[in-house]
Amino acid sequence: MANTKSDIQTEVENVRVFIRVRPLTKKEEDEGRQNILLIDSKENLIALNKDGINPKPFKFDQVFSENSTQINLYRVIAVPIVEKALQGYNGTIFAYGQTGTGKTYTMVGNYTKPDLKGIIPNTFSHIFSQISRASGENSFVVTVTYLEIYNEEVRDLLSTDPNKKLAIRERPDVGVYVKDLMGFTVDSIESITELLNRGNKNRVTRSTLMNDVSSRSHAIFTITIESRNTSSNKTTVGKLNLVDLAGSERASRTQATGERLREASNINLSLSVLGNVISALVDGKSTHIPYRNSKLTRLLQDSLGGNSKTAMVAMVSSADIDYEESMCTLRYAARVKHIQNHARINVEHGGLIEGFEQEIAELQEKIHLLSVQEQKQPVTKKKKERSSSQARADEIRKCEEELQKTEKEKNELMQKISMIQKKILVGGENLFEKAQHQAFLIESSGVEIETLDKNHQQLEETLNKKGQERIDVEEKYSSLQEEDAGLTKKIKKVQSYLNEVKEEYADKEHEYQREMEALLDNNRLLVRETQLACLMIDSYIPKEYLKKIDSNLIWNSETQEYQMRGVAYTGNNMRKRQSTHPEFFTPIHFEMKAVYHKYPEKKRERKIMYEKRSFSAVPKAR
Repeated sequence: MANTKSDIQTEVENVRVFIRVRPLTKKEEDEGRQNILLIDSKENLIALNKDGINPKPFKFDQVFSENSTQINLYRVIAVPIVEKALQGYNGTIFAYGQTGTGKTYTMVGNYTKPDLKGIIPNTFSHIFSQISRASGENSFVVTVTYLEIYNEEVRDLLSTDPNKKLAIRERPDVGVYVKDLMGFTVDSIESITELLNRGNKNRVTRSTLMNDVSSRSHAIFTITIESRNTSSNKTTVGKLNLVDLAGSERASRTQATGERLREASNINLSLSVLGNVISALVDGKSTHIPYRNSKLTRLLQDSLGGNSKTAMVAMVSSADIDYEESMCTLRYAARVKHIQNHARINVEHGGLIEGFEQEIAELQEKIHLLSVQEQKQPVTKKKKERSSSQARADEIRKCEEELQKTEKEKNELMQKISMIQKKILVGGENLFEKAQHQAFLIESSGVEIETLDKNHQQLEETLNKKGQERIDVEEKYSSLQEEDAGLTKKIKKVQSYLNEVKEEYADKEHEYQREMEALLDNNRLLVRETQLACLMIDSYIPKEYLKKIDSNLIWNSETQEYQMRGVAYTGNNMRKRQSTHPEFFTPIHFEMKAVYHKYPEKKRERKIMYEKRSFSAVPKAR
């Protein structure tokens, strides 16, 4: 993405952090769980009151209570970022929190009901609404990608093969990108919603003890908005990342085993790396930021400390049983709000719009040439009329075939032009006629009030920060008593700050110990499963077969794993792939004679006697 220095407008601002509280579920109410959250909506403070002893408050950009609505959440969090993305800035909104706290509900929601739409569906309405209000001098192209990170593997949710692993690459002109990731151009809310539906069907979800529909992968829905102004001939590209992170979870509570345990371990590991990146950015002393330690942080590199306007929605549970997880989430969010981003407008030369316009011009030139050929056809027909009747009939038939062929080519070219023109959305057109129910519920006055409140809050925080830095400023005293009183006041102030730092250090130490315990729990379970697998391999697979497997193993540097040579031509891989959805599955019936469905009586008796014998699961010593 090329930027000219004269057009770059850099804006430095901190990541905006918001808290959303999930109400008690029916199951928690039946178990008699208590609400332990204390919320001050005016001051945007939240605290956990489990023991009732001086709960520590956390301050954020805004705290949304259990009664908050989806549209109110969108107005405060998403509207400023989407508006900036339309102007050519990069933007990111991501939901973070413990499993089962409502991250997917906040980001996606139920888009069949207007009141329950999440941030992503409301973004669709917002973008196309703003395009329809733009002046006729502006043209837009909107493209969409949708990927997930499952077990540290990047997958394309919009691909015909969503299980295919994709590689992450980096180029100086583009930055970090995913190789072979499919992008789709959209021109209406229906088309973009259809892509969201397709991707959600391919996303990995499973049932756990803490959540019936638990997301087992991190999902990133990216909308790229290219805008071109015909009067200034300036093209800007804004990229909007909408991220639904998988929830952190403890194996002791979910009691996950096997594949789910492996999924939970990878989720917790990637979130731990995300925490390390945040700590390194906030600390400011680290020369190396560990973005490359995880696929998630690599893809969110610009969103954290880079070229992006970023907002985080931290989800917390109000139940007392989730005290540890909620406290960890609040501490995590409190660190994130200190990250500084440097966002700028992305100006591009020779974008998609210019390419589409050139393609349209080439197709129109071909249509013009075909029209000229059509005009020459009648002249040729008149010359042939003087020949014999049979020859005349043949020539007429050939001319008609040529005319039909030319007409068909013209229609195909016109269809191509129409398809390309649909991809370019011109500002000022009534896009709402293309799709019904695209009305958007955002009032500009409400947004302005929110902006003023935010500015007021930032000014208060700046004044408090400056007040803390003025401890060592020299003061003039008229007497020794005044000096003594002033010094005593300073000592008390410093002592209070020291106590706050000690509390913060103790909180971080507790959080570190908790993360270490969770990782050790996962590690113990994984070691146990590995030992069981090794026991089965040593006991039941002959050594000559193990040698054959070892000799055919090769290391794949792109996927970072070992693969078997020639495995694509064996077993189930050779069978025709069938859809995983039951409505598309058609069972295969084999034509077999009835004799093959029976056992001879003697053999059947022998088989029953054999099955009644007892066996030991302990492998015999060799």
